[in-house]
Amino acid sequence: MIIRQYHEKFKQAFVDLNIAWIEKYFSLEDEDREIIEHVDAYLEKGAMIYFAIEDDNVLATCMIIPTDEETWEVAKLATDEKYQGNGAGSAVFKACIDYAREKQAKKITLVSNKKLKPAIHLYEKFGFKEVFVDRIEYDRCDYQAELIFR
Repeated sequence: MIIRQYHEKFKQAFVDLNIAWIEKYFSLEDEDREIIEHVDAYLEKGAMIYFAIEDDNVLATCMIIPTDEETWEVAKLATDEKYQGNGAGSAVFKACIDYAREKQAKKITLVSNKKLKPAIHLYEKFGFKEVFVDRIEYDRCDYQAELIFR
């Protein structure tokens, strides 16, 4: 498995994996569509997408988006169901954290849902701490966490 930064040839995999994951547990919302339909605009503003790839198959993907000079947001983490549990999700998640740190981030945020226990475990494993939910972009959001760099 290799971890790669965004390349146009994997864009559809980013879209497909995220739609499949969201629709498995929830329903696609306007904020989801905004990001998925405007990937290039987010990339132009400094965002980055990582892919875990093996034999030209995308196993997992994750996006990191700058929200201001010091804060970044992890968004659209998805793993192909066939490859869950092989470390691909962790690898792209870590790549996003490292990218934000290289860009001098002071804090990384994310929102999720508490019923996604494996995801919550992953966030905690990387040092994210749950905070009060003050961002309600998604109806499904009942969990917010942040990682502060010292």
